[in-house]
Amino acid sequence: MSVVCGIDLGSLKTPSYVAWLKGGTFHLDAYLASVERPLPEPPAILDVGDHRQVAAYAIDAPQGLPAEGRPRREADEAAGTPTRKLPKSRTELEESRLYRELIRAGLEVFWSVHANNIGGILGLDPRRIGPLVMETYPRASILGLLGGPIPSKRKETLAYVDLLWDFLRNEGYRCPSVTRPSVDQIDAMFCALAAETAMGYNDLRERTLGRAPAIDRKARVIREGYIVVCERASA
Repeated sequence: MSVVCGIDLGSLKTPSYVAWLKGGTFHLDAYLASVERPLPEPPAILDVGDHRQVAAYAIDAPQGLPAEGRPRREADEAAGTPTRKLPKSRTELEESRLYRELIRAGLEVFWSVHANNIGGILGLDPRRIGPLVMETYPRASILGLLGGPIPSKRKETLAYVDLLWDFLRNEGYRCPSVTRPSVDQIDAMFCALAAETAMGYNDLRERTLGRAPAIDRKARVIREGYIVVCERASA
């Protein structure tokens, strides 16, 4: 039985929330992402060895920067992410404030996965060894699956969690370790759901937004890239 993983990435200085998904059961975890350890190792309870035996990781964080001459990636526009403008380079990132730590974490995690052959980035590494690694945006999946309006996860946190946790349980998913997940854990669960959908392990439909990623070796970043979300197969 294949295992997938969803990551609600925070920063390189703070823990990131992790949801492992196997056979309809979520296992919650956390890890501190780094260049040396961009992906979490699966817990022993999953009995899958190391990260190379994980089928896919879906991460809520930007994998790259816009193509030259663009203020925003095509995938961000299509998914409606809050990153209205991204820096043009790593140097410009250091001068920015908005979402700086999240953007830095995303760039480093995806670059490390690619540069160190830890896994294959969706659309970039067709001859991959190890897991498929993709970017996702939980809110786009949530809107695709539930429609709107969705409670604000900042102002109506409990309503947000309860609505989405009820949805997942009604779909047959479970998580024995919690009665009510936190908002970050819920987002990690929807990341895992996107990974499962992309691998064809459920009855939902994958939607791939944006354009194929490209390597900018001089800048040491990925440019553009896909965001994967899920929606009803009948949509």
